[in-house]
Amino acid sequence: MTIRSFRIPRILAAPACALLTAAAAADLPEDADTEAPLREDRWEELVVVASHLPRPAREVGSAVTVLTADDLERRRLNLAAEVLREVPGVAVNRVGQEGALTQIRIRGAEGNHTLVLIDGIEANDPALTAEFNFANLLTWDLGRVEVIRGPQSALYGSEAIGGVISLSTVTPERGLDLRAELEGGSFGTRQYGASASGGGDRVRGLLSATRYDTDGISASPIHDERDGYDNTTVHGKLDVDVTDALAARLVLRHSDSRVEEDRQDFDFPPTPTQGLVVDADNATESSQLYGLAEIEARLLDDRWLHRAAFGYTRTESDSFADAARTGAADGERRRFGYDTTLRFGGGGVEHALTAGVQHEALEFDNLSATLPGATQSRDDEQTSLVAEYAVTWQERVAASLSARRDDNDRFDDATTVRAAASYVLPAGGTRLHASYGEGITNPNFFELFGFLPDSFVGNPDLQPESSRGWDVGIEQSLLGGRALVDLTWFSADLEDEIVTVFLPSFDSTVENQTGTSERRGVELTAEARLGGRWHLRGSYTYLDATDPDGARELRRPRHSGSANLNYAFLGGRGNVNLGALFNGSQRDSEFVSATPASVVTLDDYTLVNLAVSLAVTDRVEVFVRGENLLDEDYTEVFGYAAPGAAGYLGVRARL
Repeated sequence: MTIRSFRIPRILAAPACALLTAAAAADLPEDADTEAPLREDRWEELVVVASHLPRPAREVGSAVTVLTADDLERRRLNLAAEVLREVPGVAVNRVGQEGALTQIRIRGAEGNHTLVLIDGIEANDPALTAEFNFANLLTWDLGRVEVIRGPQSALYGSEAIGGVISLSTVTPERGLDLRAELEGGSFGTRQYGASASGGGDRVRGLLSATRYDTDGISASPIHDERDGYDNTTVHGKLDVDVTDALAARLVLRHSDSRVEEDRQDFDFPPTPTQGLVVDADNATESSQLYGLAEIEARLLDDRWLHRAAFGYTRTESDSFADAARTGAADGERRRFGYDTTLRFGGGGVEHALTAGVQHEALEFDNLSATLPGATQSRDDEQTSLVAEYAVTWQERVAASLSARRDDNDRFDDATTVRAAASYVLPAGGTRLHASYGEGITNPNFFELFGFLPDSFVGNPDLQPESSRGWDVGIEQSLLGGRALVDLTWFSADLEDEIVTVFLPSFDSTVENQTGTSERRGVELTAEARLGGRWHLRGSYTYLDATDPDGARELRRPRHSGSANLNYAFLGGRGNVNLGALFNGSQRDSEFVSATPASVVTLDDYTLVNLAVSLAVTDRVEVFVRGENLLDEDYTEVFGYAAPGAAGYLGVRARL
């Protein structure tokens, strides 16, 4: 690792020193409100993503990480992908500068093996590779992040082989809350955000808007022309309690973005920069529209729940080179679901039985890059039946069994199951947890039908990828309940993995791979509340992900980890957050014909971030943050540059 000197921009130096000095000098009484045992807080916290109903964390058998609104607020990071780097088992790869394709892999699975939900809306792109591009998700209005690891198709269907990331925006509360934020700093970066939320006993709403704009860096490490990025996101939410037993919710989110891009040199005949990333006047413009309409009825003293929801996702992507459009892809998903849950029991035993039906329709349009007016349109539909049984005994033993049957128009019908259990030992400080799950991912439209024209040839004979996985762990309370440590072993086998192959015509296609891809590893997490002002959180992941031939999978670091230390001062008016992220060495493809290798090893790297905030009045807060403070020179994807040290200054006001 190379350590270089880091100089905070002049505009940030004075406020940074002032805030850090205040943090060092503060020696106030500890806040008694934060002295509650961490164990009780974490075990009683409701987890939504692990079942059809919210459940206390002590009843969840799967490995789940929760980042609360306080966690997000302390880190002050603008991009959701940067927050997720702290989650055990999660690997993040960004293709160069901010705004470029950002993939997330869970426990060695592919990027399109992670299902992403935003306020319960399935957000994976129905057009481009069926995965979610985290480049365009800002943290401005996020209030909570839940990550469940391991195959979850019995609960969520396709794209859940690696796990599920559920992101929830801020929940509107009674009263009126007006907020505004302004931030600026390195690389010509500016962010403006505003939100209004509130309401009464029956109706509450939220409306927020944010604009993120940066001049960026050059994605090419051998040239210096900057590649900029801008993003405008508007989000609205409406909660209505029609009666005490009937509630409705509406969600609408729209994002527009544009990112300038460089290109890899694949010119023929080969040039001296063949296979490398070089400057180019390329750009991608994209938009995402998400919508949800949901109604929920609670009967029999809240023991019988009925829920119906309609979710909508539409994505549009246009590619440009030298100001001329070179291609476009549009996708649409319409998803309707109904489920009902009956809870019953007595004598310390509680049961919950859920049954439901879901119907999903997908549409895809692809515009040719070189053939004027040429398009292809495809569609697909699927109907699924879901069921889950959950039981708890005396708040110590919990177990669940889920099953799903998918009836797909294009592929064979499929059944997936999931089982999970949790047991709190009689002494109360130790919890055992385990889960088994099956996952399935259907081929996406590009894999089946290719691009226009045939530079990439689709394969309509592809079969879905499938996975079976398990994890087992032990969670131990320490320091009188003020610390929790969890050690989890996991394993998963992937069958029929879809891989790219090159044809004699120099075109490429995809096919199902013969054999089993294996993922094995260990996740270690630790969290401690050290007095009323200090909070420590850390994780380490060991991952062994191999192809059927035994070779290490690309872009999967064998070792990764994070540490985050938070210090609150001045009775909670000030805060210092220091985070470190370690990404071990990993393999990646390279396309330089002058070298004999087709795979290279990317060096490990460590990123250090710092955020300091101070409430100067009851309504105004100023903050300073630095990213990559050690000015680490690193590469996430072969051939692409990554940002160096950066500093930012901001102010947030509540009206």
